[in-house]
Amino acid sequence: MKILFIVPSQAQVYGMKMLPTYPSLGVLYLASMLEKLNHDVELIDMDIDNLDSGKLLDHIDRTGPQLVGFSCITPTANLGFGLAREVKERFPNIHTIMGGIHPTIDPDNSIAQPGLDFISIGESEHTICELVDVLGRDGEGIEQVKGIYYIKNGKVHKNAPREMEHNLDSFPFPAFHLIKDLKRYSPPDAQTLPVAPMMTSRGCPGKCTYCCTKQIFGNRFRARSVQNILEEIDYLVNQFGIRELHFMDDNIATNRKRILELCKNLKERNYPIRYELSNGIRADMVDREILQSFRDIGMVNIGLGVESGNEEILKVIKKGIDKDQVRKVMKIARELGFETWAFFIVGLYKENEQTIQDTIDFAIELDPDFAKFLVLKPFPGSEIFKQLQSDGLIDCYDYSRYGLYTDPVHHLHELSALEILKWQKRAFRKFYLRPGKILRHVTRIRSLTQLKIAAKGALFVIYTMFRNKILGNKAP
Repeated sequence: MKILFIVPSQAQVYGMKMLPTYPSLGVLYLASMLEKLNHDVELIDMDIDNLDSGKLLDHIDRTGPQLVGFSCITPTANLGFGLAREVKERFPNIHTIMGGIHPTIDPDNSIAQPGLDFISIGESEHTICELVDVLGRDGEGIEQVKGIYYIKNGKVHKNAPREMEHNLDSFPFPAFHLIKDLKRYSPPDAQTLPVAPMMTSRGCPGKCTYCCTKQIFGNRFRARSVQNILEEIDYLVNQFGIRELHFMDDNIATNRKRILELCKNLKERNYPIRYELSNGIRADMVDREILQSFRDIGMVNIGLGVESGNEEILKVIKKGIDKDQVRKVMKIARELGFETWAFFIVGLYKENEQTIQDTIDFAIELDPDFAKFLVLKPFPGSEIFKQLQSDGLIDCYDYSRYGLYTDPVHHLHELSALEILKWQKRAFRKFYLRPGKILRHVTRIRSLTQLKIAAKGALFVIYTMFRNKILGNKAP
């Protein structure tokens, strides 16, 4: 079967027009599974391939796929729904499906959208293969495909959920050969291109109320073997000439023995590449030995998900760490010579002016090289979404406004949406507009690529600090 996967545009959903940071690993895994079964697969990233809906429809007309799949995060869901509708209107015989985080966390609303025949929920490698097989038999056995909702005779059918795959080594490597130009992606703080993303594990044992990871990959930590990881790195280095490898795991250090073994092997092999942990690490899962192992393989930066500088808010969001743990890890990271990052969230449930001030004060105390202050986005399906919704605090259900760097879509009992935004701006200003901080950033630039990416980041920080109004919210 001929299958086309589409990643809708993300260019406007983050508050500024930006190219995607990484290719979609989820789609690349699905593609490799289907190619293993001899299906013909194509991938279009609408930003990277510079396509609008008209050009996309013309391309579909020329190539004639039998199944068109859309991979959507919450901010791109509306764009995905619109594209699916256009595809179905022009090509009514083409099957359409949407997968990814958004249909997983908001399945009922997603399957109700005109233009979609199926949605895939959760981990979808086996689901897509079984579905394509069934479609090749004119739909015979569709009710047995786990992990999908589908429309039949105008009625929604909800199949049984799919179990998580325990043996991640059984999946073929992501189909990077389907990417037309890997260098067009713009990973944060990359020094050299091309960069390849990699996941060495799935699942997170954390209970953070703002996170939806468990809806896709579950709470159980599942890991690839070290040998399997090394084989993929060989493949990426030899076939695609990657210069950097960015680990995308939610909690790469969950299994201490495994991460130490991986670092030992990476040090011995001495690949000519640079490593990063794109999603950072938890302060309660690393110590000096693990950080030293990261340093030994040439890793240069460490990021910590701190979220709040107020101990009570940390308990409310079920972060499972305390400030002393963060202080300890940040101190070790600095002693080992890492460039340090810290990530904070503004506008968490139960926040007020004092708790956000505590966060700003803690960021300044920690003094990482970089701090990011993100406005909370209460994604559907998360615990914090349910808390805010129950209290009548969500102002906007327009998912295109749920980008990571866009304005607040909620208010709090003690803070309006505009006040949340003002506190975010204040946090950036207090942290970055200090003597020596700008000079420190200028002197860290090591390459032209890093300079270009840093300039984009600086423009975003300036935009965040000095914008003076909030967009109007749309009620449900």
